[in-house]
Amino acid sequence: MKRVLWSVGAFLAFAFLVAAPPLAGQGVTTAAVTGRLTDETGAAVALAELTLVSGSTGERHAVRARQDGVYNFENVSVGGPYTIAVRAMGFEPMTSATFYLSLGQRLVVDLSLKRAAVEVAGVNVSAESDQLRSTARTGAQTFLSDSTVHRLPTLNRSFTDFVSTAPQVARTGGGGNSVAGQNDRYNNVQVDGGSNNDLFNLGSTNGLPGGSVNARPLSLESVREFQILIAPFDVRQGGFTGGLINAVTKSGTNEFHGSAFYSMQGDALVGKDSAGTKANDFSLGYYGFSVGGPIVRDRLHFF
Repeated sequence: MKRVLWSVGAFLAFAFLVAAPPLAGQGVTTAAVTGRLTDETGAAVALAELTLVSGSTGERHAVRARQDGVYNFENVSVGGPYTIAVRAMGFEPMTSATFYLSLGQRLVVDLSLKRAAVEVAGVNVSAESDQLRSTARTGAQTFLSDSTVHRLPTLNRSFTDFVSTAPQVARTGGGGNSVAGQNDRYNNVQVDGGSNNDLFNLGSTNGLPGGSVNARPLSLESVREFQILIAPFDVRQGGFTGGLINAVTKSGTNEFHGSAFYSMQGDALVGKDSAGTKANDFSLGYYGFSVGGPIVRDRLHFF
């Protein structure tokens, strides 16, 4: 019985498909408007704003002209009357004559604009920077430019002398720099991205190679700027639990430039101590110079 019912059902479905009329595709129910915007000389007017408005229904379409001045309004209801309003910077606003659209029509409406001087009102832009929320913050740090380094006083002409300008740094009894209360041996000194530490712990007081004999591996004249980082968020900065003293050196430019210096210390500049004892005779002087400039302009320089 089930086999008979299946056969009858299949026959009726086949008969329905044969007898049904063919399905028609989606027909065109709208119109379109296109054209080109030009000025008095025939040059294209780019990026103008166009608004198509139906006077009977209030239907509105808005587009922007392309770089070549061509615009297109698609899927517009048939009928009308329609008008096109055009606005462009440096041109007088204009409105086209009324027109009607027929079903499936693609009407071409070319428009010409007249140039005009336009006075644009000023725009005031204000911004406020919140240092506590700034995404550029990378932790507590102190930055010193080359001009600051040259203006600050120093006794030993060592760039580590200026580490004390950071409020988180304190001098230790041995003459080192304790950052955020850490041992001065936990600091990291970098010059142009390379480590410049006393790696063998030979009794250096400033953490630099040869510091125990007052050596200066880097002259102040060659320092462009440096920073003291306390707890940087940047994953590229590491290898220390105290602080990072990160310095970069100068390089030549397209202009010749140089500097020279001389400083001296002597017993005549030292007063008596609390017991009234005068300092022993001594005299110590520092002098040097720097020079930089182009070898091949914009390509190769020296310092």
